[in-house]
Amino acid sequence: MVMNKMTGEKVFVSWSGGKDSYLSLLKAREAGMEPGNLLTFVNKEGCSMSHGLPLQLLKNQARALVLPQVLEPVTWGEYEDSFHRVAGELKLKGFTGGVFGDINLPEHRSWVENACSRAAVNSYLPLWGMEEEDILAELLQRNAELLIVALRSDLLAEKWLGTILGRAFIQELKNKGLSPCGEAGEYHTLVIHGPLFKKRLEVKFSGYRQVEKVSFLNYIL
Repeated sequence: MVMNKMTGEKVFVSWSGGKDSYLSLLKAREAGMEPGNLLTFVNKEGCSMSHGLPLQLLKNQARALVLPQVLEPVTWGEYEDSFHRVAGELKLKGFTGGVFGDINLPEHRSWVENACSRAAVNSYLPLWGMEEEDILAELLQRNAELLIVALRSDLLAEKWLGTILGRAFIQELKNKGLSPCGEAGEYHTLVIHGPLFKKRLEVKFSGYRQVEKVSFLNYIL
């Protein structure tokens, strides 16, 4: 559902470490919610499912935000059942809803709403229906620092990897006719500083690795 004022509701945030989940967290707090956990599903290799972020980096980010987190190992085939189980465990701890960063893909919204209904928790999509350009503009206006950590190398040059998302990159997306927020997986980000951060997240990397059409930063931990 689109968020209204929900003062005091204890929620978890579906967390990728990237820009959309981060802006959703900010908006949930501004709506009066109490985000009490960052929920991230990781693969068997210990990296986040789509962004390719290692566990230690996600832990460091949660510490910088001073928020608890759940890091749940899954495969794509186990994802829905694992979500149902973890959401149920959080409900027993007083969580009544989840916050999600989906913007405009109906199939994603449908999955979220069905999964939350099955787990008997509310679903909130604070970015739903926003223009993608407006989302990026708001993040920049809030002084969020967004590190580009993965991209489709058949669509974008690797020179953008490891850079901070700014107006030049946004213009590149526009020139190529790509989704400004990377809704089709054109790129992914990691938030390293901004509102709610108690300190900047330090990230060290060297080069990148290729997995099919996607290039990921190689992290030095």
